[in-house]
Amino acid sequence: MAADIDALPKKRGRRGALQVYDVLREEILWLRIAPGTALDELALAARFEVSRTPIREALLLLAGERLVEFLPNRTSIVAPFSLDNTGDYLDTALIISRAMARAAALSGRAEAAVLNEYVQRFDQAVRADDWEASLRSELAALRHLAGLSENIFLIKFFEQVVDAGIRMRVLHYYPNATADERRAAVDRLQALTDAVLAGDAGESDRVIVRMILSDFVIIVRSLEPRFGAEMRLDRIGERLSTP
Repeated sequence: MAADIDALPKKRGRRGALQVYDVLREEILWLRIAPGTALDELALAARFEVSRTPIREALLLLAGERLVEFLPNRTSIVAPFSLDNTGDYLDTALIISRAMARAAALSGRAEAAVLNEYVQRFDQAVRADDWEASLRSELAALRHLAGLSENIFLIKFFEQVVDAGIRMRVLHYYPNATADERRAAVDRLQALTDAVLAGDAGESDRVIVRMILSDFVIIVRSLEPRFGAEMRLDRIGERLSTP
């Protein structure tokens, strides 16, 4: 039976600390709350209409994922975003994503109508220049592919890898990717779905590697100096030496 592509994973019936955790985690990952923002427990308790205990429990869960930090003065903040472990992340993302792509291709469960609909939604969001819809639709497609494996460990670890990269994509990929690069991303997702539908594990593996490395080229480019290298600092010295 074809999956409902609108049926995003939802945690139903969660209350108290877990409900607070779900909402805050979403807001942190998608930068609704900026890195470094202080988290006022009293204000959060009022917002969620709960006591401070579930708020504290939710913050502890988020701290376990390194999304929240506790300062010595007992203040909690959204963890600052850093690229210091990007190399480790890239290695892990490649390993887990390659396993996911191969498993999806070998599963025999892929349905053309479902996968092509995911690609169409990604394409529509890119054409509309809607970065959030673009990222959400691309990630939804990849999560669906992971689910084809029916391997609970692979699905779990792939989800963690995906979530760990959201802030990096929001901050460094989408503001710097050109229109042509975003359209090329649609073509690569189509190539991945075609390989999965063909049951070609090797090609699925190669395409997912190209997808990840292409994204990281843009992320690395976002860190290049924008104007400093073009400044004529020698002329400043000339002016200072002029009597």
